[in-house]
Amino acid sequence: MLASVLWAGSGVPASAHPHVWIDADAQMIFEDDKITAIRLHWVFDDLFSLTLIDQFDKNHDLRFFDEENTDVHDNAFALLSEVSWLTHLRRNEELVTFAGATDFKADITDDRRVSYDFTLTLKEPLDPIKDAVALSVYDAEFYIDVAFTQVDPILFKGNRHLKCHYEMSEDEKNRIYFDLVSPIRADLACQNEVADAGSDHGLSAGDFVSAEQSGRSTSQ
Repeated sequence: MLASVLWAGSGVPASAHPHVWIDADAQMIFEDDKITAIRLHWVFDDLFSLTLIDQFDKNHDLRFFDEENTDVHDNAFALLSEVSWLTHLRRNEELVTFAGATDFKADITDDRRVSYDFTLTLKEPLDPIKDAVALSVYDAEFYIDVAFTQVDPILFKGNRHLKCHYEMSEDEKNRIYFDLVSPIRADLACQNEVADAGSDHGLSAGDFVSAEQSGRSTSQ
Protein backbone atom coordinates (compact mmCIF):
# COMPACT_ATOMS: atom_id res chain seq x y z
CA MET A 1 0.00 0.00 0.00
CA LEU A 2 2.71 2.48 0.96
CA ALA A 3 4.66 1.56 -2.16
CA SER A 4 1.57 2.17 -4.28
CA VAL A 5 1.35 5.65 -2.78
CA LEU A 6 4.90 6.27 -3.98
CA TRP A 7 4.18 5.03 -7.48
CA ALA A 8 1.04 7.19 -7.63
CA GLY A 9 3.22 10.18 -6.84
CA SER A 10 5.51 9.71 -9.84
CA GLY A 11 5.25 12.55 -12.31
CA VAL A 12 2.92 14.67 -10.20
CA PRO A 13 2.80 18.40 -10.98
CA ALA A 14 4.63 20.95 -8.85
CA SER A 15 1.36 22.01 -7.23
CA ALA A 16 0.94 18.60 -5.55
CA HIS A 17 1.74 18.16 -1.88
CA PRO A 18 2.57 15.25 0.47
CA HIS A 19 -0.25 12.81 1.14
CA VAL A 20 1.49 10.70 3.79
CA TRP A 21 3.64 11.90 6.68
CA ILE A 22 6.22 9.89 8.58
CA ASP A 23 8.18 10.81 11.70
CA ALA A 24 11.46 8.91 11.66
CA ASP A 25 14.45 8.29 13.89
CA ALA A 26 17.49 6.12 13.35
CA GLN A 27 19.96 4.19 15.43
CA MET A 28 23.41 3.63 13.91
CA ILE A 29 24.59 0.11 14.73
CA PHE A 30 28.35 -0.40 15.17
CA GLU A 31 30.50 -3.51 15.17
CA ASP A 32 34.23 -3.15 15.77
CA ASP A 33 33.68 0.62 15.67
CA LYS A 34 32.32 0.54 12.12
CA ILE A 35 28.72 1.14 11.04
CA THR A 36 27.16 -2.13 9.88
CA ALA A 37 23.41 -1.39 10.00
CA ILE A 38 20.77 1.24 10.70
CA ARG A 39 17.72 0.53 12.86
CA LEU A 40 14.79 2.71 11.69
CA HIS A 41 11.64 3.67 13.60
CA TRP A 42 8.77 5.23 11.65
CA VAL A 43 5.45 6.60 12.91
CA PHE A 44 2.77 7.41 10.34
CA ASP A 45 0.22 10.24 10.38
CA ASP A 46 -3.27 9.62 11.77
CA LEU A 47 -5.10 9.27 8.44
CA PHE A 48 -2.73 6.84 6.79
CA SER A 49 -2.49 4.91 10.04
CA LEU A 50 -6.27 4.50 10.00
CA THR A 51 -6.07 3.12 6.46
CA LEU A 52 -3.46 0.57 7.49
CA ILE A 53 -5.41 -0.43 10.60
CA ASP A 54 -8.64 -0.89 8.64
CA GLN A 55 -6.91 -3.13 6.11
CA PHE A 56 -4.58 -5.22 8.26
CA ASP A 57 -5.92 -5.36 11.83
CA LYS A 58 -8.25 -8.25 11.11
CA ASN A 59 -9.25 -8.99 14.71
CA HIS A 60 -9.58 -5.30 15.68
CA ASP A 61 -7.34 -5.54 18.75
CA LEU A 62 -5.26 -2.51 17.68
CA ARG A 63 -2.11 -4.60 17.34
CA PHE A 64 -0.39 -6.39 14.48
CA PHE A 65 0.50 -9.92 15.52
CA ASP A 66 1.76 -12.93 13.58
CA GLU A 67 -0.04 -13.17 10.22
CA GLU A 68 -1.17 -9.55 10.47
CA ASN A 69 2.43 -8.40 10.81
CA THR A 70 3.39 -10.58 7.85
CA ASP A 71 0.57 -9.08 5.77
CA VAL A 72 1.72 -5.54 6.57
CA HIS A 73 5.29 -6.48 5.62
CA ASP A 74 4.33 -8.16 2.36
CA ASN A 75 1.72 -5.63 1.21
CA ALA A 76 2.76 -2.27 2.68
CA PHE A 77 6.52 -2.49 3.23
CA ALA A 78 8.43 -4.96 1.05
CA LEU A 79 8.27 -2.99 -2.21
CA LEU A 80 9.89 -0.01 -0.51
CA SER A 81 13.17 -1.73 -1.34
CA GLU A 82 12.70 -0.18 -4.80
CA VAL A 83 13.18 3.27 -3.24
CA SER A 84 15.83 2.28 -0.69
CA TRP A 85 13.25 2.30 2.10
CA LEU A 86 13.20 6.14 1.88
CA THR A 87 16.61 6.04 3.60
CA HIS A 88 19.65 7.64 1.97
CA LEU A 89 23.07 6.95 3.44
CA ARG A 90 26.07 8.66 1.87
CA ARG A 91 29.77 7.93 2.18
CA ASN A 92 31.89 10.82 0.87
CA GLU A 93 28.72 12.06 -0.87
CA GLU A 94 28.15 8.78 -2.75
CA LEU A 95 25.01 6.78 -1.99
CA VAL A 96 25.53 3.51 -0.15
CA THR A 97 23.49 0.47 -1.21
CA PHE A 98 21.82 -1.54 1.53
CA ALA A 99 21.99 -5.32 1.56
CA GLY A 100 18.39 -5.61 2.70
CA ALA A 101 15.83 -5.03 5.43
CA THR A 102 15.38 -7.39 8.38
CA ASP A 103 13.59 -7.57 11.75
CA PHE A 104 10.46 -5.84 10.50
CA LYS A 105 7.79 -5.14 13.11
CA ALA A 106 4.58 -3.16 12.62
CA ASP A 107 2.67 -1.91 15.65
CA ILE A 108 -0.04 0.53 16.69
CA THR A 109 0.62 3.23 19.28
CA ASP A 110 -1.77 4.16 22.08
CA ASP A 111 -2.96 7.13 20.01
CA ARG A 112 -3.67 4.80 17.06
CA ARG A 113 -0.72 5.67 14.87
CA VAL A 114 0.98 2.84 12.99
CA SER A 115 4.69 2.39 13.53
CA TYR A 116 7.33 0.41 11.64
CA ASP A 117 10.60 -0.81 13.08
CA PHE A 118 13.17 -2.43 10.80
CA THR A 119 16.90 -2.80 10.29
CA LEU A 120 18.79 -1.95 7.10
CA THR A 121 22.04 -3.86 6.81
CA LEU A 122 25.02 -2.50 4.90
CA LYS A 123 26.83 -4.49 2.24
CA GLU A 124 30.13 -3.23 3.64
CA PRO A 125 30.89 -1.61 7.01
CA LEU A 126 31.45 2.15 7.06
CA ASP A 127 34.34 3.73 8.94
CA PRO A 128 32.99 7.02 10.35
CA ILE A 129 36.50 8.24 11.15
CA LYS A 130 37.98 7.59 7.72
CA ASP A 131 34.90 8.56 5.67
CA ALA A 132 32.35 11.40 5.72
CA VAL A 133 29.02 9.75 6.55
CA ALA A 134 25.61 11.42 6.18
CA LEU A 135 22.07 10.15 6.60
CA SER A 136 18.82 11.52 5.13
CA VAL A 137 15.26 10.21 5.10
CA TYR A 138 12.97 11.35 2.28
CA ASP A 139 10.80 10.44 -0.70
CA ALA A 140 12.36 12.08 -3.76
CA GLU A 141 8.90 12.58 -5.30
CA PHE A 142 7.79 14.31 -2.05
CA TYR A 143 4.48 12.46 -2.16
CA ILE A 144 5.47 11.16 1.26
CA ASP A 145 6.95 13.65 3.72
CA VAL A 146 9.51 11.90 5.89
CA ALA A 147 11.01 13.97 8.69
CA PHE A 148 13.45 13.31 11.51
CA THR A 149 11.93 13.50 14.96
CA GLN A 150 12.83 16.51 17.07
CA VAL A 151 13.89 14.40 20.03
CA ASP A 152 16.79 11.96 19.58
CA PRO A 153 16.58 11.64 15.78
CA ILE A 154 19.97 9.86 15.65
CA LEU A 155 21.35 7.50 18.26
CA PHE A 156 24.41 5.25 18.34
CA LYS A 157 24.78 1.67 19.55
CA GLY A 158 27.91 -0.44 19.84
CA ASN A 159 30.46 2.36 19.33
CA ARG A 160 32.54 1.10 22.23
CA HIS A 161 35.75 3.01 21.49
CA LEU A 162 34.29 5.97 19.66
CA LYS A 163 32.37 9.02 20.73
CA CYS A 164 29.96 10.16 18.05
CA HIS A 165 27.62 13.04 17.41
CA TYR A 166 25.86 14.59 14.42
CA GLU A 167 24.92 17.94 12.90
CA MET A 168 21.62 18.58 11.13
CA SER A 169 21.49 20.82 8.04
CA GLU A 170 19.57 21.32 4.80
CA ASP A 171 21.09 19.28 1.99
CA GLU A 172 21.39 21.89 -0.77
CA LYS A 173 23.51 19.55 -2.88
CA ASN A 174 20.78 16.93 -3.18
CA ARG A 175 17.56 18.88 -3.57
CA ILE A 176 14.38 16.94 -4.43
CA TYR A 177 10.92 17.43 -5.93
CA PHE A 178 11.70 19.56 -8.97
CA ASP A 179 14.56 21.15 -7.03
CA LEU A 180 12.08 22.81 -4.66
CA VAL A 181 12.88 20.98 -1.41
CA SER A 182 16.13 20.59 0.51
CA PRO A 183 15.92 17.44 2.63
CA ILE A 184 17.42 17.46 6.09
CA ARG A 185 20.64 15.49 6.48
CA ALA A 186 22.50 14.36 9.54
CA ASP A 187 26.28 14.52 9.13
CA LEU A 188 27.97 12.14 11.53
CA ALA A 189 31.25 12.81 13.30
CA CYS A 190 33.14 10.24 15.36
CA GLN A 191 36.51 10.19 17.06
CA ASN A 192 38.44 7.78 19.18
CA GLU A 193 37.30 7.78 22.81
CA VAL A 194 39.89 9.39 25.06
CA ALA A 195 37.76 10.58 27.98
CA ASP A 196 38.29 9.11 31.43
CA ALA A 197 35.89 6.46 32.65
CA GLY A 198 33.03 8.03 34.54
CA SER A 199 33.24 11.30 32.63
CA ASP A 200 30.59 12.63 30.27
CA HIS A 201 32.83 11.52 27.37
CA GLY A 202 33.65 15.12 26.60
CA LEU A 203 30.42 15.71 24.72
CA SER A 204 28.69 19.03 24.56
CA ALA A 205 24.99 19.50 25.30
CA GLY A 206 24.02 19.00 21.65
CA ASP A 207 25.83 15.70 21.23
CA PHE A 208 24.28 12.24 21.45
CA VAL A 209 25.95 9.05 22.61
CA SER A 210 25.10 5.37 22.64
CA ALA A 211 21.64 4.48 23.87
CA GLU A 212 19.40 1.45 23.82
CA GLN A 213 16.26 3.34 22.91
CA SER A 214 15.22 5.39 19.91
CA GLY A 215 13.32 8.68 19.97
CA ARG A 216 10.99 15.43 13.98
CA SER A 217 13.16 18.00 12.70
CA THR A 218 11.77 19.89 9.76
CA SER A 219 12.24 18.32 6.37
CA GLN A 220 12.13 21.48 4.38
